[in-house]
Formats: sequence, C-alpha cells, structure tokens
Amino acid sequence: MTAKWIGKRVIMGTIVLVIVSFLSFFIMHAAPGDPATAYYGGNSQTLTTAEKERIAQAFGLDKPILSQYGIWLREAVQGNLGYSAKEGRAVLTILLEKLPNTLQLVAITLLIVTITSTWLGLLAGMKEDSLLDRGLTIFSIASSAVPSFWLGILFMMIFSVQLGWLPSSGMSDVRGGGGIADRLHHIILPVTVLVLSHVGLFARFLQDCVKRESKSYYVQVARANGVAEREIRKYILRNSFIPYVNYIGVTIPSFFGGSIVVESLFGWSGLGQLLVKSVMVKDFPLLMGGVLIIGVVVVVSLIVIDVMMIVINPKLRRGVLR
Repeated sequence: MTAKWIGKRVIMGTIVLVIVSFLSFFIMHAAPGDPATAYYGGNSQTLTTAEKERIAQAFGLDKPILSQYGIWLREAVQGNLGYSAKEGRAVLTILLEKLPNTLQLVAITLLIVTITSTWLGLLAGMKEDSLLDRGLTIFSIASSAVPSFWLGILFMMIFSVQLGWLPSSGMSDVRGGGGIADRLHHIILPVTVLVLSHVGLFARFLQDCVKRESKSYYVQVARANGVAEREIRKYILRNSFIPYVNYIGVTIPSFFGGSIVVESLFGWSGLGQLLVKSVMVKDFPLLMGGVLIIGVVVVVSLIVIDVMMIVINPKLRRGVLR
C-alpha cells in the first residue's frame, strides 16, 4: 500500500513537472527576440531574412508552439535536452556539471537552517513572553523584510572589502589550490546570506507550533493529573515537529529561488547563475533544461518529505496503510 501511495505521489509530481515545463516553454517563446539572436548573438545583425528563416526551420522554431513543445517533451523524456545555443554542448552535460554546486549550497544551508531554527524555535516556544521569545519574533520579521541581494552586498563590503577576511566571489582561489578548505572558505558568505534569509521564518514557525501545543487540551489534562513536566514536553516537541517537517518540505523551492540571487551575486558557479546567464543571452534550450532539472530536484525532495511525514505521523501512516 505504501508503494502505491508513493506511486501516486510520483504521478502527481510528473504532472506538476509537465505543467511547469509547458508554462516555462510558452513564456520563453513569447519573449521578444528571434532564434538568430540566440545562436549568433551580435553577429545576427549581418544575417538576412532568408537566413534567419532557414535557422528557424533547422531548429523547428517555425512550427506552432504546441508542436515545438511536444517535440521538446518527447526528447526530454528520452534524456535529450538539446544543445546549448551559446556553448554548443549538450544541455544535460552542462547541467550535470553545475547541479552538484547548487545542491551543495542548498544542502549546507538547509542543514544549518534546520538545526539553528529547531534550537531557537523550541527554546523560545517553551519560554513564552520571555526576551528570547520576543526577540525571535522581531528577528524573523526583520530577516524576511531584508532582501538577500542587499544583505549579500553589505557582507561583501564588510567582510571582503574592509576586513579582507572572506573572498567576495568565485568557488576557489585564482592562485590555485581548490581543495575542500578553499571551497568552504568561498561558500561561507553565500551560505550565511541564505541562512539569514530563512532561519528566522523557520524558527518562528516552530515557535508558534510549540506555543499552540503547550496550550492544547491534552497538555492541560496531563498537568492536572500530575504528569511529569519532562514527559509533557516530550509530547509537545514531538507533535510540534510534525507541521515543522511539512513546512520544510513546502519551503524547499524557496531555497533554490534564493540560490539564483546568491549564486549570481557571489559568482557561485551553479544552476542559479547558469539560468541568469541563459536568460541574458536567450539560450532557450539551456534555460528549459535548467528549469526542468530544478523541478525534478524539488519534486523528489517533496516526495522524500512526504515519506518522512508518514514515518513520524501515526495518523498519516494509518491513512496510507488502509
């Protein structure tokens, strides 16, 4: 029964990917510009109308958009995402080179955010109306209001320009090296910006969950019957974690959205920076491939979160096993 439930989630995720890919395909082709501009850049000005039409026919861009999308989808299912208009290499090869860098950035950020927000949220939630409780509320509002690109520029000015402690861009030192220590040295600022953009909201969510559970009926009954406070807190924390894990799953796409800004700002060579460059040069095959890859990663992450929810939530587990 669990396998059947996972199968349904996979089918739903596939439908979502098809819808997202179609909308992205339509929006890209509705944007101003022509195929010659994407494939020839500044040299496209020297092409005649007949040559531009020949280029469109060669790449099937003279067909209706639904036909173009059908061809692209059929090839994508077979693992062929086409060739980059600028680099001339297979899109899938380029994406697989950049994907590990983005996953590294997102994974480290998510790990730090989860650990920090869990500690802050539980501590503040169990001490309602304390200085930590009120301070966390203010911090979550402030961190969500400050744009990540502004925070990144501020950190660059302080830690890179003025203090010279951390590199402002890139993934390795131009003088060589490129080891693990060098990579960690370059990832500190991008991760810090992403963490500060998310940790306040995560901690605030868990803080509210703990407060709500602390005021629930079963807690009041347990205290009235003399149940030890340690046991009560155990149930409060366990029940608070169920919506918190679900919240993590729902907000996973925001980490990839934030990575686009951070990667472009700090020169981190990942999918986010690649997508921005693809938009600027109108490299549609590479852009579509990037959107699809990120969509697949997000859908897989959501399925993993759903499985975790079944494991930690007995009510959902009973519903799936029926």
